Amino acid sequence: MSYIVLSPTRELAQQTHSAFNTIGKKANIKATCIIGGESIEKQKKLIKAGTQVLVATPGRICDLIKQKIANLDNCKAIVFDEADRLFDMGFKKDIEFILGKAPNDRQLIMVSATSNREILRTAYKFNSHPEELILNSDSLLVDHIQHKVAMVSTEEKFPLLVKTLRDKEDAYAIVFCNTQVQTHTVAEWLIKMGLKAKPISGRLSQNKRTKLLQDFRAKEVTILVCTDVAARGLDFKEINLVINYDLPQEAANYVHRIGRTGRAGAEGEAISFCAHEDCEYIEPIKELIEADIQTLHLEDEDFADDICPKPRIDRKTLSLRTDNRDSKKRDMKQQRPPRPKKTISKNQPEQKRDSQKSATQEDRPPREKKKHTGPRVDRRSIEFTGSSPEQFTSQVLNHFRIADKDLIQSELIKEGKKQFILFGPRKNTYKFTVKPIYKKLLLPFLIEIMKLSQLKLFITVAFRDEVLTVSFKGEDEGLLKRDRNELLKAFEQLIMTYLQTRVYLKREFKLVVKGGKSKVQNQRKPSRDDQDLEKKMKKLAASKRKTLLSKKEPITLNSLNPKERRLIHQFFQDDKEVNTVSIGDGRLKDIQLVIQD
Repeated sequence: MSYIVLSPTRELAQQTHSAFNTIGKKANIKATCIIGGESIEKQKKLIKAGTQVLVATPGRICDLIKQKIANLDNCKAIVFDEADRLFDMGFKKDIEFILGKAPNDRQLIMVSATSNREILRTAYKFNSHPEELILNSDSLLVDHIQHKVAMVSTEEKFPLLVKTLRDKEDAYAIVFCNTQVQTHTVAEWLIKMGLKAKPISGRLSQNKRTKLLQDFRAKEVTILVCTDVAARGLDFKEINLVINYDLPQEAANYVHRIGRTGRAGAEGEAISFCAHEDCEYIEPIKELIEADIQTLHLEDEDFADDICPKPRIDRKTLSLRTDNRDSKKRDMKQQRPPRPKKTISKNQPEQKRDSQKSATQEDRPPREKKKHTGPRVDRRSIEFTGSSPEQFTSQVLNHFRIADKDLIQSELIKEGKKQFILFGPRKNTYKFTVKPIYKKLLLPFLIEIMKLSQLKLFITVAFRDEVLTVSFKGEDEGLLKRDRNELLKAFEQLIMTYLQTRVYLKREFKLVVKGGKSKVQNQRKPSRDDQDLEKKMKKLAASKRKTLLSKKEPITLNSLNPKERRLIHQFFQDDKEVNTVSIGDGRLKDIQLVIQD
């Protein structure tokens, strides 16, 4: 063999091999795909028959080299496709073994949308002095993708996912999760909700993975739930929606995930669900892509309210646990003989005797099974039925975890009947919520955090024109500015999460957190320059649209930067008569306007 192409996943290797067969057929280039999960004996025969290009996963090619089936003495070049992913997935030792078996004068090519130091270290270690070629460096994201983030609780993720998929009737989607168990759980849950979903992860056999991708390509399955193993290895040009059910722990994976949509000039949408446990990953993503991510403002109608019980997944097999299996376990427990009672000496003190008796199985109260109350839990309101709202004050304060009863407001939502036809107290139903008095609500919470963290900071809270400003000052003010305002950003996220679980926030609400001269805010106001540019682009787009419809001939807008192109694409986003396409390479591109067929 003369050339080797290493891929991090089997799916990517298969697609690369398919591309070689398509492009290299006329040039008489013979390529062979060698991956795990398939017959190694058959692969040995293919190599012995002769091949020019070997497309392989690292583990399988290492096995064949060790068995002296694959010989790299005459290898002219080795290509690392998705090089950073190869290192992230732990293939470093395999890569070094392969490079050690190839000649020193072979060419080494490493291709990836993102890079890391380990790639360069390995190149230098094996006598290579790489030249870095950067293509389309103006942005890691394509213009055709609208990416947004939804700030939700963990329990709200699945209801939001279901409603999002239902609202997008033509959804051809990929849903990303961080773990294999989560992947299979979400997929089985979507199936129970009547959606055409399937899970794919590294634990599935190669035959099942291949069959699943065939079904997805044929649109027999329209929702693919997967781990990052699929982020680099899938190429479906018609995917119109990507959902990050969990935010990726590595910022670079965000780029690869949402890159599954908006391909070949098509429009795409990417929505990321950010719960409390995901918050630490959002800022590194913004820094990597050098852009803000639009925050979705969600109302109750944005969540599905008919969610079925969550399925149970066996962690070892990743298969759905059925009721029969659970009932067998219960039957086995019932068949076990009861544990013998301990005998108690008469000479034992009465107190000790009582304590041992209370510890026996027959005296323990039976465990109450947790009732399924649905995955969406809205803690911003609570209802009680009684004669007056005052009798529930302590329970309401405990529910909202606040101490000031002046923050509580009640509303009569259902008037009940009198206890004795003509007289007696009524059993009314009251709805309790928290008043949006942010200073009274936030200050005790933040002061308690200062005590627990032993930070010497004074806090001021101000609210005006739907903008809530929280300022920190004091001896430890400098800590807020370290590591690019990391602590200040953490406070911003903590405050926003605290408020969202207690108060109904308006769509116009904005939070600004300050520490000295530094500040962060959860929603960016456009600058004067941004507003002027937006007006200019809208005026240009409207003028060109009028010309296009009158002349019926394509029109080209020349040399636009990414921000200008985005505004033009957004202007025609919902236009049923005009379509837009970016043309060219590099930072400055043209946009062609054409009449839709």
